[in-house]
Amino acid sequence: MLRHVWEFGAAESCGACSPCRVGSRRGLERARSGVPPDDADARMLRVMGEASLCAFGRRLPYAVRSLVRAYGERLRGWGG
Repeated sequence: MLRHVWEFGAAESCGACSPCRVGSRRGLERARSGVPPDDADARMLRVMGEASLCAFGRRLPYAVRSLVRAYGERLRGWGG
C-alpha cells in the first residue's frame, strides 16, 4: 500500500516544484528498495509538506505518515 501511494505521487506530480517532484520519486525509490522508513524519510516528508507549491505535494506526506503510523514495524520490508 505504501509503495502504491509513492507510485501515485511520482506519477501524478506535475513537476513544477522540486520538493514534490524529487521527494515523490525518492520516496518511490526507497519503497521499491525495501528500505524501512527512517529519519531521512521524516525530513523529506517535512520538506515536501512545507515547501511544495500545491496541495498535492503538501498532502502526500500525510498519507505516507498515516500508513507508517498505522503499520509501523510491519513496514520493515515496505518495498515488497
